[in-house]
Amino acid sequence: MATIANTSDSAALNAALDQEFVKNFQGDATRLMEILGIFGVETVAAGTTLKMLKVTGALNNSKTDASKADGTGTGAVTLGSSSGTAYIEGDEVALSKFSAAYESVGEVTARPYRKMTTAAAIQKSGYVNAVLKTDQKMESLLYADVVSQFFTFLATGTGTATGKGLQACAANVDATLGDTLETNGDSTSRIIHFVSRQDAAEYIGGATITDQSAFGLTYLENFVGLTNVFLTNKVAKGTMYATPAENLHLFGVDFSALAQAGLPYATDADGLIGIAHTPAYDRVSVETNVLTGCTIFPEVKDYIVKGTISAK
Repeated sequence: MATIANTSDSAALNAALDQEFVKNFQGDATRLMEILGIFGVETVAAGTTLKMLKVTGALNNSKTDASKADGTGTGAVTLGSSSGTAYIEGDEVALSKFSAAYESVGEVTARPYRKMTTAAAIQKSGYVNAVLKTDQKMESLLYADVVSQFFTFLATGTGTATGKGLQACAANVDATLGDTLETNGDSTSRIIHFVSRQDAAEYIGGATITDQSAFGLTYLENFVGLTNVFLTNKVAKGTMYATPAENLHLFGVDFSALAQAGLPYATDADGLIGIAHTPAYDRVSVETNVLTGCTIFPEVKDYIVKGTISAK
């Protein structure tokens, strides 16, 4: 017998669940981007090397004596040079030395995950309920996976600061970051802070705070005089991190090659997530197959400051 027109078969339900999964993930990612001040996703090929940048250098405010031997043992002398505050009219302008060194810290990867929802669970709760509810749990754990990777990168930052108590530590962290930015001739419109939920709880006590949630993180718009504060268990108690919003990048991967190879996924336009619901007859189940291509990356190591909260 031919299938009745407009029947909602398993393929249609799978496609609907695919779109629901993508929509939810992309919506939360967009919300996080708005808070962090990331203006767009950079879609790259899987395997693209992630490189963190360390910038060093200073302006030269010195003078070189024209009669000074060059140290080669040949008796040659260097020409007089000077620059900056030590510049002498007519001298050759001395060089200021700067370097930008990149360190490879990993690759942008599409990380695969899979779960099964059994026929027994589907028959008990219904297809959409059984699959959708476990999809939602899986999605929340995917957020945590992306965030954990981000904090692995964040922990490689080079800046440090300490302070007695949370508020003093936060002030010193911002001061250290501000000095680093100024030294390198940069500035920032916003500093993003990441604080242990336990430290925040100790500080605020029973006070009422207004918070929001984005990508599994608790977000506060104003806390201890700071804007843009995230509370998370990914930061150890007694520790906090800060980095400029401009230092954060969001990467997605290009899923097109997989589709050409016969592995089509429902994806968002930026390659943050790929999802496919398929039957698994050998297990009498339905599979949810996920590829996460979402990577949050702090590019400049010098612009990440780790704060240590000392006892009062």
